[in-house]
Amino acid sequence: MKFRGIFNDRVLFIASLVAIGALAFDFGFRNNYWHQTITDSIYLAFGLLFFARMFRLCFRSKSRAVRLSRYIVLSISGFLVILAAMNLLEFTLFQRNLDEPTAFLVLFLTILDISERIYSIEKQTLHPALAFVLSFFFLISLGTAMLMLPLATVNGISFTDALFTSTSAVCVTGLTVLDTGKDFTLFGQAVILTLIQMGGLGILTFTNLFGLFFRGYGSYRNRLMLKDMINANDLGDTFSILIKIIVFTFLIELVGAVVIYQFLAPEHVPSTGRVFFALFHSVSAFCNAGFSTLSSSFYDSSYRFNYPLQLVLAMLIIFGGIGYNVFINYYQYLKKSLRHHFRRIVRRQQDRTYHRPVINANTKLVTITTLILLATGTAAYLFFEQNNSLAEHHGWGKLATAFFGAVTPRTAGFNTVDIASMALPTLMIYLLLMWIGASPGSTGGGIKTTTFAVATMTVYQQVLGYDRVVLGWKQVPQRALQRATSILLLSLIAIGLSTFLLMAIDGKLGLLPIAFECFSAYGTVGLSMGITSSLSDSSKLVLAVTMFVGRVNFLTILTGIARQFAPYRYAPIQYPEEDIFIN
Repeated sequence: MKFRGIFNDRVLFIASLVAIGALAFDFGFRNNYWHQTITDSIYLAFGLLFFARMFRLCFRSKSRAVRLSRYIVLSISGFLVILAAMNLLEFTLFQRNLDEPTAFLVLFLTILDISERIYSIEKQTLHPALAFVLSFFFLISLGTAMLMLPLATVNGISFTDALFTSTSAVCVTGLTVLDTGKDFTLFGQAVILTLIQMGGLGILTFTNLFGLFFRGYGSYRNRLMLKDMINANDLGDTFSILIKIIVFTFLIELVGAVVIYQFLAPEHVPSTGRVFFALFHSVSAFCNAGFSTLSSSFYDSSYRFNYPLQLVLAMLIIFGGIGYNVFINYYQYLKKSLRHHFRRIVRRQQDRTYHRPVINANTKLVTITTLILLATGTAAYLFFEQNNSLAEHHGWGKLATAFFGAVTPRTAGFNTVDIASMALPTLMIYLLLMWIGASPGSTGGGIKTTTFAVATMTVYQQVLGYDRVVLGWKQVPQRALQRATSILLLSLIAIGLSTFLLMAIDGKLGLLPIAFECFSAYGTVGLSMGITSSLSDSSKLVLAVTMFVGRVNFLTILTGIARQFAPYRYAPIQYPEEDIFIN
């Protein structure tokens, strides 16, 4: 029986891979009747296998939550069987083609099946940091292959451009060498949208959530890896926080899409339609990706003065870039406070076990740093661009444009002005904002707000003569100071090296535009002074590597490689100190 179960799992895994291949063939190539019949037959066979396996698993778990999730997946697989059978029999409901919903269900179930196997990390020997890095590499490779399918683009695409676009989407950067709206078909744009979503949250977030459907709460090692991945404070809350992150992300993106839809003028929407346009830009904004189906982003004359739309996008960018742990901390604070006051005032009950919730030091630091950067960025933009890029705006439109201009360089990548025409002081401020980026535990990149804040506090307290960094009534641990120093140094090395290489390859494009491009790539911003499409293939590859290093974090890459081949061993030995002269 055990051997048969393993065999059935292997059969389903092979079926999942075949189903993914059928999806690529179905939507990436031009098919005839017989090709469509073959792919529909594969979908039907895959649905039946998945339904049979889920039916067998539904009665094997003692956890009510796991059983409920399996019943839901069982229903989905049953619905897939019905849709695939209807397609195979050339039967349509209300005269509508059912290929798209069938493909969506197949994609969902294949990811679910593959996720179960990735989730079994107790059987692997990869260090969590290296597994995180390799997950992005795998997603980029898959995205490159999907974008090279014939029906993904209008006039075809080279391998270098496909790799660059896939890396930019997965690393939520937004730098583009092709026009997303004109050079990619609806299928290609959907692939880019999927890569942005999975890259923004991280593929391991999805695989761990989907693996929960099959194996419950997993091993202790699972929880440790998840705790580090999502920056959880408590080991016991890792899975609940994971679910909160997924729900929060999709909820904000859905609300954002609805609001964007309301502010769109029907006559200005591309051929893909208002719904897809709203959904694409909501996901792109929340994930801080900066991809747009508009040729000149929101500098397009039809959207340049749509200030309500710009403010919606700005709020999505801020929500996506402030960090999930910050929102979870505020959520827990409000939840406990409201529950306590409800019991005390409405029910007149005194909760003696009540402990006042707190806003932790990380949340305070992120919030204060974010507000300072937004305020100073807006003020600086207003001051330096008053008679330049803001000259065509009037009234509160100047403030809205300046605010958007302060938000977008913090890893977002949208623009409502011509970046190349901005004043030199504004461009220098943009370099700083792109370098700092978003907050830890978010969809954005950069060195992160906390790194910049801790480094600034270190300088401030060093000048005053203190031997430690104190935030409020809490002392910043030494390991955080060391990590901040390492991140700062490695970021400058990566940006400096990429700038040097691009100058050596395409130096004719100018130092400032090239440096701007490299800062934008490492900070996963996506803003450009207009030279991206003019870069040679070698420069595109250098920028692709820079985007990858900036997204997964240079320190994480080095840590994963070093700990994989040279595991850390704790040695509680105290050595005598000797001063080093630093002046």
